[in-house]
Amino acid sequence: MPASSRGARVTITPAVSVSLDLMRFVLAIIVVVAHMTQRFFQNEWPDITGIGMIAVGGFFVMSGYTIRAFSPSVAEFNGRRFVVDRVSRMLSVTLLALVATLALDTYSSLAAPGWYNHNWGTQADHPVIRIVANVLLLNQVWGVDMSPLSNSPFWSLGYEAGFYAIWGSLLFCRHTGRTLLIPLAVALLYGPNVIAVLPFWLAGVFIYDRFSTPPSRRRAIIAICVSVVGALVVALLYRQMHAALTHGLEAIFQLIGCPRRVQPSLMCGSLLFVFGLTALFAALELAGPRVHPGARFVAFSRNLGDATFPLYLLHFPVLVAIGAARDGRPLSTAGMVVALVALLVLAFAMLPLGNRLKNAMRALGKRGLAATPVRGVAGADDVMR
Repeated sequence: MPASSRGARVTITPAVSVSLDLMRFVLAIIVVVAHMTQRFFQNEWPDITGIGMIAVGGFFVMSGYTIRAFSPSVAEFNGRRFVVDRVSRMLSVTLLALVATLALDTYSSLAAPGWYNHNWGTQADHPVIRIVANVLLLNQVWGVDMSPLSNSPFWSLGYEAGFYAIWGSLLFCRHTGRTLLIPLAVALLYGPNVIAVLPFWLAGVFIYDRFSTPPSRRRAIIAICVSVVGALVVALLYRQMHAALTHGLEAIFQLIGCPRRVQPSLMCGSLLFVFGLTALFAALELAGPRVHPGARFVAFSRNLGDATFPLYLLHFPVLVAIGAARDGRPLSTAGMVVALVALLVLAFAMLPLGNRLKNAMRALGKRGLAATPVRGVAGADDVMR
């Protein structure tokens, strides 16, 4: 059933589902490796944190695509169901990650207090407030940037929560006929940093709408050509775009009196992935049934995709704990490889517990609600399902 502007859901093909899962996993690995190259942990490789920020932009664009794909039609929208699905998905992993962060940071601060306090001491003040803000996913409201101790990657969840809240309030207003000023008020609640990145998340929504009804061969080829050219332009003019965004955003945020947290590299990366995803899905439409991954490969890619969320949320405090165990001594290249393998094992080990917690939350939150069938590949309902 083709999607319409009213929000109907359509089937996500196995090829698209596999593509999303593999991209999620690759982007998570890029983020982890980028953080490993920071000077806290090693000194043999150049710091590529900026590349990690670009990868996070890819997560945001994919999130918009997949949340749109599995959003109900306006007539079917149920606010309680939407909130339960989104909150249970995020909290089922974030709660475990926050408990792990508390335990790991307690160890790190005791094992190497000088090293830990020098690098993350300012993020460890008022720990109760910080943990509560991250449990409520309000850690990025109006640029507060309230990291839970050393676990700075949690910042992106504050943005995701804002996107979900704005999108859900928009569907709610269209379903009930309420004023569209409500989503605007929700956006203003989260502040200008979230609003600045929102267009890239909505670009993912737009990509889904453009390809929910298969385009003609001519339109698909045009989309691929335009996207490839656009991606090349972004890549070639990256430095100039980054500099212009830095100065422009700084001026705007100073004018409105809000700390600028959004990074120009995040916005450039998001734009790059807008072009990349458009080209990918256009190519998949051109290929049609010729690209049909087998059931085993779909299951394998699904497992990789499932591990993305715990890998993303756990890797930094684990790296800090490893550094504390070494009293701040930098890792060698071989040590970085061992640490990456250990992080992957830990992420996969967390999956069963996270899934049980998610299912329990959803069963409790949806008690009394009629079941609604999900159209699509099982397990592909969002970037961080």
